[in-house]
Amino acid sequence: MTIRVDDPVKSSDGSYITYRVFTMTALEMYNVDNRPVRRRFRDFVWLHNALSVEFPASVIPPLPEKHRMKYMKGDRFDPMFIEQRRLGLQWFMDRIARHPTLQTSQYTRVFLESTDFNADKHMQTRSAPSSHSMFGSFFKSLAKVKKPDEKFEEMKETIDKFEDNLNIVEKLYSRIGKRQQELEHNYDHFAGSIRGLSGLETNVDQPLRQFAEATEMYVEALKEMRKQEDLLFLNDVHELLNYCNAAKEQLLERDQKQVDFEDASTALQSIVLERERILYPGKNMGTTVGMNITELMTDKMSDTSKTRNERVLRLESKIKEFQDQVAKANDVNNSYSSQMIKEFEIFQRAREAELKQGLAAYADCHIDFYKKSISIWENILPVLDQIQLED
Repeated sequence: MTIRVDDPVKSSDGSYITYRVFTMTALEMYNVDNRPVRRRFRDFVWLHNALSVEFPASVIPPLPEKHRMKYMKGDRFDPMFIEQRRLGLQWFMDRIARHPTLQTSQYTRVFLESTDFNADKHMQTRSAPSSHSMFGSFFKSLAKVKKPDEKFEEMKETIDKFEDNLNIVEKLYSRIGKRQQELEHNYDHFAGSIRGLSGLETNVDQPLRQFAEATEMYVEALKEMRKQEDLLFLNDVHELLNYCNAAKEQLLERDQKQVDFEDASTALQSIVLERERILYPGKNMGTTVGMNITELMTDKMSDTSKTRNERVLRLESKIKEFQDQVAKANDVNNSYSSQMIKEFEIFQRAREAELKQGLAAYADCHIDFYKKSISIWENILPVLDQIQLED
């Protein structure tokens, strides 16, 4: 499946931007006419939210940040901002297209094909199913997993290392960018100085002006290279960092399912021990503090056979209820764990492809810049050759 997001157009009332979304796929569930549709940013938000509901155990690709004011200046109708958002939406759709489950969702199909999207999306939307058991709110906490699974710990470590390296790349790139800006500024001054010389050296004023113009063209080429690097490479780094966060959040969600299961199992064990303590008051249950003779006699006198049986029946009813919940929690935990293994493989392939794409774009920016630079300086050489030196 290939999805293309392009052609941003401002709405007729000027209040938002729509993007053309074009799909090419051999999947049977899609129409074969491949007609493009137009979607605005909030439509992409709808798709993200719908997929999050439908596939709670999957890593749903993140959307580009809504305003991105940290990384760029200008309003949301600024051409640079629009292009940056378009690229972010393109990465979002690329990740969905690569995902074997997300690409076949009915929500994805409606988003990509519907010609009456506002009506169809309301028909498709359903409320999120509750994934919480009776223990959900009771046991939900920041507690750590009691028995960490080495597989998932290695996944966290891999993502953390990748994220750390991306942050280092971002910082170094920022440092290089500042030096490039200084270089642009210095070349600008250099061009101005050459232009000043042309006013003094009247015999060669024309070649000097042309040399100054060539230097100014070189400055513009430097600026364009830095602009494209920010757009195609730095933006890629930011989107990869967002993708890392999405994967880490899903790993934390998987951990929480294990914590839910472990806590539910502990609660069940506690109720079982309580029942055993009532049935066998003189037996040491390990976790129950032993009673002295006086306490035991007092307990037996107050705890009649009838009362004891009623308590046991209540506890057995609780045990049955908790056993069902523990079984469900175990199923959910196993389901999330199995899916997380698949999701991590998808994440690994995606990050490798996107990192390769970003580095290739960075290299292309430099190749284009040096081609322009060679042309600029080669064109000025014949002008300089025309300067006649007096004996």
